[in-house]
Amino acid sequence: MTPRSQQAFFFICDWLLPLGYLILLLGLAVLPDRGTYHKLVYALLAFPAFLALVLKPEVLKDLLREPIIGLFLAFSAWSLLSSIWSISGSLTGGLLKNPLYIFLLFAACSLLTVQGSRRLEQSTLIAAVLMIPLTIYSLGTFAVGWTPEARLVGPGALDNPLLSSHLFGFFCALWLALSMTLPQRQCWMTIAPLLVSGGALLATGSRTPLLATALVCGWLALVRWDRRSIILILAGASGLAVMLLLYPDALMSRGTSYRLEIWQSALSKISQRPWLGFGIGASLAIYVDVSPLPFSEPHSFALGVLYYTGIIGLCLWLAMHVLALSYCWRHRHKLLFAIGGALLIYGLGAGLTEGGGILPRPKEHWFLTWIPLALIAALNIATRQARETPK
Repeated sequence: MTPRSQQAFFFICDWLLPLGYLILLLGLAVLPDRGTYHKLVYALLAFPAFLALVLKPEVLKDLLREPIIGLFLAFSAWSLLSSIWSISGSLTGGLLKNPLYIFLLFAACSLLTVQGSRRLEQSTLIAAVLMIPLTIYSLGTFAVGWTPEARLVGPGALDNPLLSSHLFGFFCALWLALSMTLPQRQCWMTIAPLLVSGGALLATGSRTPLLATALVCGWLALVRWDRRSIILILAGASGLAVMLLLYPDALMSRGTSYRLEIWQSALSKISQRPWLGFGIGASLAIYVDVSPLPFSEPHSFALGVLYYTGIIGLCLWLAMHVLALSYCWRHRHKLLFAIGGALLIYGLGAGLTEGGGILPRPKEHWFLTWIPLALIAALNIATRQARETPK
């Protein structure tokens, strides 16, 4: 690299990518609309990551050596290939660009970890801290206009209680992981942010995130077993018991929200093409007797992958998550891997009854799948390079 190229490369890693990563994590709660959010993520995260790979191509070799990224590329290739037997029979520009944006997210997180002197860790913590006043503002606004049937919708471009819960739940899981992994003399600082994030999550009225949070508690209790784990389990069980006693309608009043009927109909369609799926870009309309309008998603990430890409695609998708969790378990005594595993477990839990698009543009669903996977892949790349570097 020439001196000028080297300066540009480090400027990207030290300044542009951290800013773009902050926009990715906070933009939905700050910016007025999704169009602006997409443009800023592309301009400050995706394009700088692409330019960094052009300036230093050997970074690409490190990315391609990472098994999680290799599985993602295989999953993306199979998904794009499925357009051949899709009803649409063609690839639109969005379907082609979306896997590239996700790959550039992997590249950005890796550059922030390996080249940016722990910028990924610092940027994630800064985003978590900056999210606190935004969450307090959301709770305050919600409390002022509260009605018995009201559900919290976050600020900015957030426009739906369930989608808002993905963002609040991501940061709640992050603070929960920090409370379990930081030294005991520091963990007290996470109590207030954890209560604020948990309160916002409850205010959205979404129930699956509560299940996802319980799974996170179980994961953290396993990987960081100590006195705090016992306290966490007892606190979680007590909180659930209080909710069931004082506010049973909050959990039971909406039943299954048609999920069982939607899944049954989706599985019936999937059985027609179980191995190959209907192909990316295929339309989906699920009719349920109790709803006059069709549902365009199976309300489950796994079922969405299965519908569009079949059993083959689902195996690749599951392999990414299993491999990432195996890394987190293997390095469970490292703080960042424990946090990455908590975020991925939360995403898997929240995705049990939500979602269906498999390769979306940057939006709330990225917080459940692609951001946690990118974090873990970046951590594993940094660990491998540290192991291979001669001492």
